Amino acid sequence: MSFNQELQEDLINSSILRSAFFNYFYRVFNNIADESFIGVSEKYSVYFNDLKDYVESDEYNNACKIFEEYINDEKKAVNIHDFLQRLNIEFTSLFLSGMGNIPASASSYLSSDGLLKGEEWEKVVSVYKMRDFQMPDSIKAPEDYISVEMLYMQKLSDLIGKLAEDGDINLLKSTIDDQINFSSNHILVWIDMFADAVYSKSVTLNSKLYASAAVIMKYYIKYDIELLKEFREELNK
Repeated sequence: MSFNQELQEDLINSSILRSAFFNYFYRVFNNIADESFIGVSEKYSVYFNDLKDYVESDEYNNACKIFEEYINDEKKAVNIHDFLQRLNIEFTSLFLSGMGNIPASASSYLSSDGLLKGEEWEKVVSVYKMRDFQMPDSIKAPEDYISVEMLYMQKLSDLIGKLAEDGDINLLKSTIDDQINFSSNHILVWIDMFADAVYSKSVTLNSKLYASAAVIMKYYIKYDIELLKEFREELNK
């Protein structure tokens, strides 16, 4: 079975962008920032702003505005070391400070006991095993941590692009279905709670990066599901 060249090119090109977006969210929420992060956010600004036409949300529009403010602050920073130090204090205060920090794993929101590596963690580990996905050794977080799930989404996006390039339509459709299911049945169940908690605390810390990125990520994932559904519909014609 084959599909037309235009659809093939659309799948390949969209997968490149989709992979880049998920990688960005992974980098933002995985660890404290280092010098390699400086200048990265600006590259995504135009794409996030373009999504306004599809998302149509005042909350999303406000997040994009805060994101632009962060980029301007980053560009105007006189001392990058001091700028990064402040950014890392924000990250630590949000996610690493112990009591009062924001849980960043699915189990914290969805497991009956609210503990790490609960029922939801077991479900995620099972999904990863089916897709032969392994976390890098450098990541010390549990498998259902937000950054790890964004990395998994990146890997699926890469695979969709490769399968589209190879013309393997059956595996392509199966992978698209897997990504839609993981997003719809797992990530969407807890992403609003996580993003809203990050935004609320970030505002009190005046943390523009994390406030905006959390909300943008929430809406992007919802947009991405609809995009994949459209591709699936085209492939099934």
